Amino acid sequence: MVVIRLTSTLWMGNLNYMSRFIFATLGSLVITATAAAQQVPGRDLFEFPLGLLAEAPALSMQMTGGLWNPANAALHAPGRAAFGFAALTTPQEQGVRLDMVSGAYNLRPSLTASISAVNAGVSDLIRTETDPHSIDGEIPYGSTLLSAGLAGTRQHVTVGAAARYRWGSSDSDHQGILGIDGGVLVDGIGRVPVRLAASTFLFSPEGNDEASYFAAGDVPLFARDSTFSLRAGYSFSHTETRGHESYTFATSRYEMLDLSAGLAVNSVFGSTNRSWRLGCGLHYAGYTLAIGREDGAAGLGASYQFLFTRVMK
Repeated sequence: MVVIRLTSTLWMGNLNYMSRFIFATLGSLVITATAAAQQVPGRDLFEFPLGLLAEAPALSMQMTGGLWNPANAALHAPGRAAFGFAALTTPQEQGVRLDMVSGAYNLRPSLTASISAVNAGVSDLIRTETDPHSIDGEIPYGSTLLSAGLAGTRQHVTVGAAARYRWGSSDSDHQGILGIDGGVLVDGIGRVPVRLAASTFLFSPEGNDEASYFAAGDVPLFARDSTFSLRAGYSFSHTETRGHESYTFATSRYEMLDLSAGLAVNSVFGSTNRSWRLGCGLHYAGYTLAIGREDGAAGLGASYQFLFTRVMK
């Protein structure tokens, strides 16, 4: 049996003991059911919006490497190379953490190569038998994703593709799967300054039960030279066997500072959850430093993100 470790202060009395036992049992059932529904363990950990900072997945360009849309890994002049680091952490009762490192390099003015590595895991999963007392230490549960991609730009259209390999572990179960993802970004249609994007995530010829599909678009609401801009948009995503998400968002930038916010509505396994996402970034001399926050679902606390990137000329 797998449960989530209870790290709060121990309470006395049968009522409190039974509350802890029921919570541990429910946690075990949820994790066991989720793991059983996955081709490779750890797919559910990639539902967290790593490196997005309240942006739409198909449109996000804050993080180097194009994790959610390979087309967004493209570098534009005067940038020649870039690298970045992103991290996401959830409250202790979930114990989820994701880390990402990535890099990109302009092979030619219109062609960019990118690589990235993401590691996701859950801490404090312990073995039990008939009560919440642990035996034999923690159970490993996590996944690692490696990606290598190319993105090319012609006029206002950027197209990208990435080869991926993901492996995961759940106790003694270790599996891996190959995949390939593609994406497109259209920055303007004629004289209309709309941005449109679409991409896949974790699509695999070996089986697409875990693939996600993203589509998004945004338009400018206000712009003043290059000092201030405000855009609003809508994003939709669907993940096989898991449900879909609609996301309404706005992004703004004033000189070196950018802000983003949005409301996500998730429909998963017959239930609907709403959560706010907030992001704030500071840009200076090719450096970006940003933080983000997302409300937790089902009464859980918020998750937080950190992002750092460097673009070199």
